[in-house]
Parts: sequence; structure tokens; C-alpha cells
Amino acid sequence: MNWVIELEKLSQERRMILEGIFEAQTVELPGVQCKVLRPIEVKMVVVMAKDGVVVGGYARTVLEHPCDRCLKPVQVKINGTIEALYKPINEAPKEKEEELQSLRNVLYYSSDKIDLSERIIEAIVIDAPMRVLCKPDCRGLCPHCGTDLNDDPKHVCEENRIDPRLNKLLLLRKINEEG
Repeated sequence: MNWVIELEKLSQERRMILEGIFEAQTVELPGVQCKVLRPIEVKMVVVMAKDGVVVGGYARTVLEHPCDRCLKPVQVKINGTIEALYKPINEAPKEKEEELQSLRNVLYYSSDKIDLSERIIEAIVIDAPMRVLCKPDCRGLCPHCGTDLNDDPKHVCEENRIDPRLNKLLLLRKINEEG
């Protein structure tokens, strides 16, 4: 489905409903690329109003996100809300302070078409949880050797053990300290 609307067609119809599947294999969330496990279902209502083009709707999917502690894959259900108001670029605030005072999701367009695909991705990113855990009591990975502490709860690691590849750096450090 094409997620680009033509403003001339919208001004004639006054209201459009866009519904379909947004094609994406992955979605980039802050710090991680997530695999899309279920097609991204999207429904949007686009209305030509007197103060601009109003867009509302939802984006639903399931993502595979690594656990923030142990890196095991976790299925994350997304039910994002799409909300935006588009105005012509000539109505954009001249001062940055004016723009910051308004907390509304106002975007400005300069052509005769508006691409709504960014609003779909935005809805997914905003709905994604800040922290993803495979289970509430996930123990994570050993910070020294990387062993999954969920699989080996009695794991004991020598905290002061040095990776043999770094022995020369340790030797340099000792020489500088004695030095």
C-alpha cells in the first residue's frame, strides 16, 4: 500500500481512510534493530480541516527485541497511536521558542503530497517499552565472562581474572605505576 496522500485529492474528498499492511522487515528502536514478527497493520483517517490536515489512527505489530539484560529474544506487542497535524510550510513558526511552546504534533509540508510512512514508524517507536526483559527477574549476563546467569544461577567468576590478550597492557600499567 502507498502511504502517500495527494493534497488535491484530499481537498476534494475531505476525508480519506487508509488501511493496510505497512511493509517492513525491521524497525529501528533506540540502540537496537528489531525484527518485525507480525505484519504491521495500519489504519489511518486523514481529514482536511480548516487548521490543516489531521491524521489519526493506529499501527499494530509484534517485534522481536533482545532482552536488555541477557540478550535473549523477546516478543513485544506494539499498539501504537498515530496522531499528527500537517500545516503548510508558510505557517511554520519563525522563532524556535514559538515552536517549543506548542506541544502538539505539528508537521509542515511544502509539496502537494504528504508521506505518512514516518508517522507509522513513529507510532511503533513511541509505543515500544523503554526496557525489555525476558522475565521480571532476569539475572542478565556475567559482566566478566558473559555467561547467562539465568541458565547458570550458581555461576562464580573470578572478578579479577584478566583476559590473557590484555596481559601486556596490564604489564605497561604496572610499569607506569612503579615508575
